[in-house]
Amino acid sequence: MTPMRRCHRDWLAVTRWLLPVVAGVCLAAAEVAEDAPPAGAPKTGEVAGTIAPAAKVAAVSAVSRVTGEVYPPADWDKPTGRFVFRRLGGDARYDIRIRTTDGRDIEGIDLDFVEGRLLRLAELRRRELGLPGEPNEPFTKSDADAILRYVDEMADFMNIRRVLYVAGQGGRATMLVELMRTEAFHAQAAEEVIWRVEMWYFERSAGGWERVANQERVLRRERLSLAAWREIDVAYYPELSAYISPEGKSQEIKFDIPDKPDPSRGRPARSEVNFRTTPHVLGLDEGVGARPRAGATQPGN
Repeated sequence: MTPMRRCHRDWLAVTRWLLPVVAGVCLAAAEVAEDAPPAGAPKTGEVAGTIAPAAKVAAVSAVSRVTGEVYPPADWDKPTGRFVFRRLGGDARYDIRIRTTDGRDIEGIDLDFVEGRLLRLAELRRRELGLPGEPNEPFTKSDADAILRYVDEMADFMNIRRVLYVAGQGGRATMLVELMRTEAFHAQAAEEVIWRVEMWYFERSAGGWERVANQERVLRRERLSLAAWREIDVAYYPELSAYISPEGKSQEIKFDIPDKPDPSRGRPARSEVNFRTTPHVLGLDEGVGARPRAGATQPGN
């Protein structure tokens, strides 16, 4: 065998041995490992508090506006009005619902932006990667006016629209709105109405505000006689909404049942069909609280 052929044979032998080694090293170097999640699974927690006067409470429950699931209290002490809901999922909000002995429904209202948990996780991920957070945009009176004007100017199947709450969160906002159809409609029975209470969501876009499409959340949907509708008595209070943190912690709730219904927070029984109230606008940088609205009147004024 010539030296040239011997060299070639040896090189082939080395290559047969070396290729698997090199391939293994390359494959090992090319393995992709998934990053750990920016947050662990949230812990379960509890929501506790006191309702006064306890003698006015006929029933109490909690509801997730995201899933619609209703929870009975783990403990309810009738003499003191003390309640506890246990083993609720964390990083979530729960609304307390009270049925009073005089037939009123008083409910908490989750005014977080839709998919708020996903937004919180996205912010954690940005911090983990060292990326800048979302712009810290103020929510101002002009923003609230633009959102309310959207409702005033819209034209759809419902002929009555009344805003109860607007909660501004920078470049996002949540609205609780009452809707009614009192005018004649297809297959309408005598003196029949359609009544709904919905959550709407808005985002600032190109300097203006747009409603988030296909993300409304329906709290109440009724098609009933006008006489039956007049017996509805419901009010919504943000202070009856409890957030359980990812660590399973929540703040104590203390709520005093109002002596009489507040029309600006819902629909009192036997009220006029078409009345106007002042929306509660929360989250204004100029100050949090109710904001007078041009042309708004309270029933009886």
